[in-house]
Amino acid sequence: MTSTSGTNQDPADQPSSTTSTVVGPLNFTKDGSAPASRLCDEDDRVRCMFCDEVYNLRIEEGRNQYLAHLFVAHRLVIADVGEVACLGSYSNFWAERFRGAEGALERYCSAMLLNQLPDGTPARDEKYFMLSDIEPMDYELRLRLKREMMELVLARHQFERTDREFGRGCLYCRDLVAATRSEFIEHLYTKHFLLLGKAENLVFVDELVDVVQEKMDRLICLYCEKVFKDRPTLKEHMRKKGHKRINPENKAYDRFFLVNYRNDKLKKGSVNPPVRQPVPVRAREPESSPFHSEDSDSDWSDWYGEEQPTTCLFCEVTRTQIDDLKAHMKTEHNFDFDAQVVGLNFYQRVKIVNYIRRQMHDLRCVTCREEFPSKDQLHAHLKQEGHFGTGEQQHWDQPGFFFPTYEDDQFLCHLEDDSPDLSDDSSVVISEPRPTANVSADAESLSLEKFRLE
Repeated sequence: MTSTSGTNQDPADQPSSTTSTVVGPLNFTKDGSAPASRLCDEDDRVRCMFCDEVYNLRIEEGRNQYLAHLFVAHRLVIADVGEVACLGSYSNFWAERFRGAEGALERYCSAMLLNQLPDGTPARDEKYFMLSDIEPMDYELRLRLKREMMELVLARHQFERTDREFGRGCLYCRDLVAATRSEFIEHLYTKHFLLLGKAENLVFVDELVDVVQEKMDRLICLYCEKVFKDRPTLKEHMRKKGHKRINPENKAYDRFFLVNYRNDKLKKGSVNPPVRQPVPVRAREPESSPFHSEDSDSDWSDWYGEEQPTTCLFCEVTRTQIDDLKAHMKTEHNFDFDAQVVGLNFYQRVKIVNYIRRQMHDLRCVTCREEFPSKDQLHAHLKQEGHFGTGEQQHWDQPGFFFPTYEDDQFLCHLEDDSPDLSDDSSVVISEPRPTANVSADAESLSLEKFRLE
């Protein structure tokens, strides 16, 4: 077999890129609407890269038919297709470059010569093509889709953990109309012993519940996929056989578990992964040192940091300089932050910022704690009553306000501790009770991986 790969490309073809209860961080840029559940909304009717055949890529059978069609009809193989984050978006991207373009396959794909036809009939030097990340454009596309998928999954997971408008009734009884997805899943397990998984490890819960309900409506066992004649027989079978759970071996459920979005090729692979042997320090090349530089213009010399905007504590005004923002709060809200926190240590200042953020998000006055139906009415009340402040200490000095109300809250980065340094041994440190936060290890791992991709 011989192989050649074309790497020339047109630059224009490059792809683009209140209580102490602990709650997840909010986001300044989100409007509260539900995030999308797929990168490609039309992946149930994706056209072939080369012809007008249409396939449903949301189901495993449709994906397999599409990949078989590419091989048999167009002699194209997509390398490591299982690692493509969104096959629909991937296919649409390459369709724009393959359709009507002379020599596009030779330009972007590796050519292979095999001694057989697509149907297995022996032949001589039959030409096939492989589309892989050896092609720089394909590599960048896969990386971008992976990054976008991680952002989508994390955004959806965060929404599902904090949204209180789920409003779905139980699959078995009429005793519950759950406000949150966590409550719904916990009810199914505690009351009906139906195990779908832990809520903090799940994503796209709405679709998962739809799948479960569809199977039960069609009298299909969730675990063994057997079909029964009526609902009582199905329920009795699932109870006796211990089948009131989804089958972990069923790949159709992989999409609903955070762990399956990690970019770990060995998570279900070989038992003995290759071990990288350490290289002695003296034997390493000079270029491997993190401090090595060929010249003064390399490494970090072309990196310029940008000042991140900081949002006002009481409104949506942002400033890149913290001093400008504090001046805004003085003139517009008659609130002097530095004067309000004099004598407080760093951790108390963190609590105050998070407390004010939470009250403003919950449309509650920070001083009198009166609730309002809209932001405009709340702002009018704060201005009229002069309630722009920090409130009473008993309200903000709670362990739950150690946790940021908004993710990436730049105001917290500008806090300083000007309290006196008590370094004598006679000082007593009183620790507050540690709050319990239900954090998903899979979500944390996925967030770290997304950070590495960026």
